[in-house]
Amino acid sequence: MRICVISDLHIGAGKEFDTFNWNIDDFLLMLEYVEKKFDIRKIVLNGDIFDLYQHNFSEILEHNKQLFQYFAQEKFIFLRGNHDAGIPDIFDNFLITNKQGKKIYFEHGHLADFMNGTHFGRKLGQWGYRLLKNFMHMEIVQNIFMKIVQLNDQIDRIPRKYDTYKYLNYALKLLRNYDFVVLSHTHKLEEHKTYYLNQKKIYVNTGSCSLGRFQALVLDTENLKYTTLKLGKKAVARRLVKIKNPDIENQIFVNETSELIMENVLVEQ
Repeated sequence: MRICVISDLHIGAGKEFDTFNWNIDDFLLMLEYVEKKFDIRKIVLNGDIFDLYQHNFSEILEHNKQLFQYFAQEKFIFLRGNHDAGIPDIFDNFLITNKQGKKIYFEHGHLADFMNGTHFGRKLGQWGYRLLKNFMHMEIVQNIFMKIVQLNDQIDRIPRKYDTYKYLNYALKLLRNYDFVVLSHTHKLEEHKTYYLNQKKIYVNTGSCSLGRFQALVLDTENLKYTTLKLGKKAVARRLVKIKNPDIENQIFVNETSELIMENVLVEQ
């Protein structure tokens, strides 16, 4: 079974704090394109799909009815992140055991740090956002906020590092008990391979689909072959043009290296 894992959309209510930055129709078109391209049967929403730090749930629901209806389909598996911890009836983690007995474990990953992995830390973060809301009517504050978000997510620059020791160490501990670990939370798409007791182990972080990006993991749960998808906002725009206009000649995309990841067949990593 092939699955797609996406995370960290941070869907809000369309206000100053909203960092989703997608047209909903375009996002669903992109997701459906990936589903068809890779023959996806299940989609794991690996946490922080909605942003309850910045908006209340009723506001988000009212502004995103189309998304809520789409995500209600049986093919979606909804996992809890630190920003959507208040949503009821979703899972904290998810486990798939394939026919060979290989265990694939999914979790958002916020439990690795104090600010996001504890009740007190999350309350502190929510309090900080509420305080910031009092100043978000000011354009200069909005600009500074977005600059900080983009800097933290390392937008439009080559990152010096993808992850910190605490998250990688957290994943390595999980790999003692599982063969493939999928985390998110850091907004940094990355992958690591190691061996434990002569058994190959793999850790992948799914990155983020916020700020108009599309980053994801596509995984065959039976043979553990996988690929990661990483398209920035400009690459997404070019891909959407091609999806909406399939007769456009491919030459206009030849210089976009990110497009090379969108292949029909998964390669073994």
